[in-house]
Amino acid sequence: MDRPASTFLFHKSEFIFRNPESEIIAFESDRSKIYFSRSGNLLVSLDKSPFGSFVLTSETKKSDLNTLIGNIVEWSTANGIANLMIRSFPEIYNPYYNALINEAVIDSGFSVKYKDISQVIPVSEGSINLNTHKKRRLRQAKSLDFIFRETSLDHLKESYLLIVESRKNKGYPVTMTLSDLGAMFKLFPRDYLLFGVFDKSKLIATSVCIKVNEEILYCFYIGDDLAYRTYSPVTLLVSGIYEYCKHQHFKILDLGISTDKGTLNKGLYTFKKSFGSLDSYKLTFLKQL
Repeated sequence: MDRPASTFLFHKSEFIFRNPESEIIAFESDRSKIYFSRSGNLLVSLDKSPFGSFVLTSETKKSDLNTLIGNIVEWSTANGIANLMIRSFPEIYNPYYNALINEAVIDSGFSVKYKDISQVIPVSEGSINLNTHKKRRLRQAKSLDFIFRETSLDHLKESYLLIVESRKNKGYPVTMTLSDLGAMFKLFPRDYLLFGVFDKSKLIATSVCIKVNEEILYCFYIGDDLAYRTYSPVTLLVSGIYEYCKHQHFKILDLGISTDKGTLNKGLYTFKKSFGSLDSYKLTFLKQL
């Protein structure tokens, strides 16, 4: 069967090599390739991206992957590497390639280190599948004349401060500085998007989204004004992003993982379920040499 190459933004060389200070090691064959970040005696694919794993072509077979993995192990053994870690993409992104990769790495002696859960919303012609509580919140936000829209980088600093405030309130770290985030918008202006919900001119909820490819939009960061949380402007935000996905012909809205190294965050999981999300496993594999 003819299958397209597994092209994701995070697999493109301009994304992988965006930081010249990072030590990136590439392994490739005619039908597959993979990039690793090196940290001491550990190789990770990839540590500064949502995922790494293999880049495949329509002709890649499991035997091709097994051969490439053998070459990686041989090089690693000769160069002082003790552990190989492969961080894969959510299975729903490409079920065929996901299954092919999983089988190849397990056959090559890797074990599953972490089994994370990505929560995704399939985009259809219908409305977003909110639960009853979220439907009430959406009606309330609209009755208050809150407005959803894609916004410009003029609001990036304001958005970032909301994101920091929200994550600090929930005890989550913020993995990027404002400067680093701004740099990504400049490097990938068509792939990094900024959305907001406004009470008149005041930004009260925001999301940084990343265009993974033509079919997948990933909510990278979400934040809201704590003073408005009782009105749940995030409900209008996610609903608005879903409508954006419909009009732009995306098939998947990825709300991100609700686990930390395989440990479930029940509150976050339940919150995302209220938007009608489905579970999709995102595996991290480890091989000790």
